[in-house]
Amino acid sequence: MIDKFFKPKNVAIIGASANRKKLGNNILVNFKKNFKGKIYPVNINEKEIEGLRCYDSVKDIKEKVDLAVVVVPAKIANIVVSECSECDVKAVIIISAGYRESGSDGIILENHLKAIIKKDNVRVVGPNCIGVLDTYSGVDTIFSPYERMERPKEGGISVISQSGAFGTAFIDWCAEHRIGINRFVSFGNRADVGECDLINFFSKDRKTDLIILYIEGPKNGRELMDALKNTTRKKPVIVLKAGKSDKGAAAAASHTGSLAGSYKIFSSAMKQCGATEAKTLDELFDFTKVLSKLEPAKGNRVAIVTNGGGYGVLSADACIYAGLELAELSHKSVTAIKKAMPEFAGVHNPLDLIGDATEERFRVALENCIKDKNVDIVVVFVWALGTTLDSGIAETIINIARKSKKPVICGGVGSDYTKDILLALENAGIPTFPTPLRAMKAAKILYDYGKIRKL
Repeated sequence: MIDKFFKPKNVAIIGASANRKKLGNNILVNFKKNFKGKIYPVNINEKEIEGLRCYDSVKDIKEKVDLAVVVVPAKIANIVVSECSECDVKAVIIISAGYRESGSDGIILENHLKAIIKKDNVRVVGPNCIGVLDTYSGVDTIFSPYERMERPKEGGISVISQSGAFGTAFIDWCAEHRIGINRFVSFGNRADVGECDLINFFSKDRKTDLIILYIEGPKNGRELMDALKNTTRKKPVIVLKAGKSDKGAAAAASHTGSLAGSYKIFSSAMKQCGATEAKTLDELFDFTKVLSKLEPAKGNRVAIVTNGGGYGVLSADACIYAGLELAELSHKSVTAIKKAMPEFAGVHNPLDLIGDATEERFRVALENCIKDKNVDIVVVFVWALGTTLDSGIAETIINIARKSKKPVICGGVGSDYTKDILLALENAGIPTFPTPLRAMKAAKILYDYGKIRKL
């Protein structure tokens, strides 16, 4: 039944509005852009909205409705859900706020909603949520206009978020970084459909390669652990937990009515389940990049390649700090690389190609590091400010990385010239990072998930 939220043949938007400043209009307009099925606006005060015939009630729609999106005040929303059930609508998204998160009256309303759901066998996402985005079917209940929030391209990531604001900001970031999204669900107060339902669903979804979970407080800790254990050996799950501190937990309670619980227990449980925990927003972004673009690493031995000596030293420190090892290059690799280096230069890991490095020197170094049986991961930091290296270095790295079965991660720091090189790498599917530590922590995630896949 959860499939109806993503691939309905038609949708009724209950609370659709002709007012361009209201959510009911934004949602209708967004559906019209990409949704491939029929759209039925419902508003008793309108005859037509955005060129579509408007209905007084879901009961007036002759065709059986697959999905209903509810954008009316909470006091009316429960009545609407009952009407949807009478019409055999099995999937309902309640955007409306004013439930548990708003206090005692809202708790009563939400308990009434749960009673309706249980009695009428209807599945509900929400209330107090932004809802669902499916980049393939065009389902889009996100009420942010396209000019304010870019929608990502089609891809293999499915995002589950208790917070609509965080979730939409994250997928907007994905769009900016050309990272494809499959499906996004903001479940809000979780009166019915929650994180466990969605993890179990996405674990079997062929279009989902990576699952992202933002959560403030799990509904059922044991059920969440079971769902994660059953999923992480098949595909990675990155979890960002909010409400780690006492103050954060209090904020979570007023946001979605969640009890955040003990963070230490939660973090330990994530390790047991094989989930990848991102402890900060930067880590979430970085881990998403590597797990969505690269295969897991078979080991933890890193070869560092750079034309900036300082980068090499910092990267070596970061490698050890992140829990990885510096690879010991084979005699064969060292001999081959020496031929491309000045006579005075030493060849060891980290591999400093020196400030006058050319694309050819990079090519020889990278090809040999990738061939080396002692190397599991290659991390490249480009210093683009010298005169011997031009923007063609990006193409050199791309051509080598595409042929490699080992992960290749890149980085660099600088203004527009450096950024253009890094952008070319990103567009080719090579993750880049602004600091050695962030690059190495991302590399460690590839190693960690590689171990989970072997279990």
